[in-house]
Parts: sequence; C-alpha cells; structure tokens
Amino acid sequence: MENCCSTWQVEFSYQVGDLLYAPEVQALHNFPHHHRASRYDHALLVAQLSFRVARTFGLDCRATARCSLLHDLYSGCKDSSSPFFFLRHAWTHPKRALKNAQTLTYLTGKEQNIIASHMWPMCKALPKSREAWLVNVVDSFVAVIDVLGWNHMILRSKP
Repeated sequence: MENCCSTWQVEFSYQVGDLLYAPEVQALHNFPHHHRASRYDHALLVAQLSFRVARTFGLDCRATARCSLLHDLYSGCKDSSSPFFFLRHAWTHPKRALKNAQTLTYLTGKEQNIIASHMWPMCKALPKSREAWLVNVVDSFVAVIDVLGWNHMILRSKP
C-alpha cells in the first residue's frame, strides 16, 4: 500500500499543524497576494520550500517552517493607490506580521528576526541567521512564482 504523503510532508505537518488551522492563518485565504495567489497560498509555499531546504542543509526546520508560515500574517493593506505604497508596505508589514505572530505563539529571538527581516533590504531588520536569510530568499522567489501564476503548480495543498 502506497503512502499518501512523503516524509517531508509528515514532518512539515508536525511542525506547523497547530498554526496551519488557526483562524488567523486561515483568514489569509481572503487576501489576494501578488495578484494571482492568496496570501495563505503564498505563505504556505514559502513555508514548504523553506522547510525542505532547511531540512536538506541541517538548519532549524521548525523555526524555518513556522516563521515562513507566519511571515505575512497581517490583515489588509491601507491606501494601496499611493505611489509610495510598495515602499511603505515593505517597511511596515514585517513589523505587523511579527506582532500578530506573537499573539499566536511564543517566538524566540531568532524566530522574531526571521519574520521581521523577511523583506530585507526593503525593511530595516537585517537577517541574523541562516534560517532568516533562507526565508528572505525563498519569499522573494515565491513572490515571482506568484506573479507568474505558477504557485498552484508547485504548492502541495495537503501538507
């Protein structure tokens, strides 16, 4: 009999299961992100890819997966018609996501930095760990995938 999930999917679900079904995270389904994906789909794909890379290179898989899932945990965007919206958004949304993530779960200093620095160099916080650098790079990569509309081709909706 063949298993329905690979080993990484089982491990991933174990690491993020409590967060994945939290109402605050599920609410991300309601927000479009990068035009062709929901904010939930974006965060889930960043979390899945970051987790797999972290696992491959012996990094902190738990911190990487959880913080990747929570890195865009904020509600709507204010005044998206402003010409400087993107710059202001890049500067402020990591702080809002961090504050919201801290209401859901305890975060170590490293985990706080992963979320706060995921938009570097657009935001002030500098990534201070290999996990923070990883999430920063994977988030940018997935943003391109989202814009191109390829998210659904890569995303494993059932972790």
